[in-house]
Amino acid sequence: MHELPDFDVYSPSTLRDALAYLSDEGRGSSLLAGGTWLIPKMRRRGSKVKKLIDLSGLQDLHYVRKSGKTIRIGGLTTISELVAAEVLDERYSCFKVLGRLFGVEATRNMATVGGNVAAAEDGDLVEILQALDGRVVVQRAKGQRVAEPADLRLSENEMVVEVRFPALTGRVSTWFDKFEKRRGGGKGIATATILLRLSADKKVSDIRILVNRAKGNKTGRAYRAESKLKGRTVDPVSLGRALDSLESDIKPTGDFRGSARFRREIAKVMVKEGILTCVGRLVDGNDAPEVRT
Repeated sequence: MHELPDFDVYSPSTLRDALAYLSDEGRGSSLLAGGTWLIPKMRRRGSKVKKLIDLSGLQDLHYVRKSGKTIRIGGLTTISELVAAEVLDERYSCFKVLGRLFGVEATRNMATVGGNVAAAEDGDLVEILQALDGRVVVQRAKGQRVAEPADLRLSENEMVVEVRFPALTGRVSTWFDKFEKRRGGGKGIATATILLRLSADKKVSDIRILVNRAKGNKTGRAYRAESKLKGRTVDPVSLGRALDSLESDIKPTGDFRGSARFRREIAKVMVKEGILTCVGRLVDGNDAPEVRT
C-alpha cells in the first residue's frame, strides 16, 4: 500500500448540489460514499483521482422502506442499515446472511448499497438484487434512468441514488451464501442466491438460482436447473435432476483462488443447501429439512 495521492474534496449538502457539481466538474472526479472500495484502490495507485465528492452529508439517501408494492433502498444506506431494516422480514433472509458475510463490522458500517452496486457488477449484493428482480435508479442533473444491476455503467455525471425491487408476498423464501478462503475475506470463490416460492400444494411455483461465475467470471441464472423444479415437489428425484442440469448451467473460469471444476462443485453443494433450506422454512418452519439425494 502507498500513501494517498493529493486530491481536492467537495462536500455537497444536498443531492442537487452534488449532481450540479458532477455536471459541471465531473471530469476526473470520483464519488466517495463509504470509501471501502475507492480508498484502497487509491492506495494501490490504481486510481488517478484528482477530485473527490464526499457524499456523507446527503442524509436523505439513507432509507429502507416499502412504498406500495415496492421495496426502496437509498443509495447511501449502509450494509449494516440494510441488514437491520425492519421492513425486510424473514422472507429476506438473503440480506441477513449477507450481513454476516460482508467483510468485518467496520466495513459493513461504512460500505453503502449504491457504492457497492456501482463498484462491483459481479458482487454479492448485485447477485441478490438480480434474484429479486431489482433495478438501480441512476440520477444526473438533467434527469434519471433505471438500469439492471448487472448492466450498470455510470458516466462521470451520474450517481446511484436508489435500488428497488418488488416486495415479496406469499409463501416465498430467499437464501444466500458465500464460500471463501477466510470469512470476511472479500470476493467469494463461489456464491449462490436462491429465491423459492411454493404453491398451496407444496409445489415450486417460482424459483431463481443465481451463482457467481456462471459464465466465465459473470454472475448468471441457472435456467436449466430451475426448469427441473418448477411445477414439481422438491424431492430426491427432482432435486437430483436440477443439480445434474446445473452442470450445463455453470461454466466458470478458474484462477489462483480456485479451479473451474472446484468452483462448479462448490456451487452445486451450495445450491442444494439453499433449495433445501428454503423448502424447510416454508414447509416445516425450520432450516434443516430432511430431504436427501
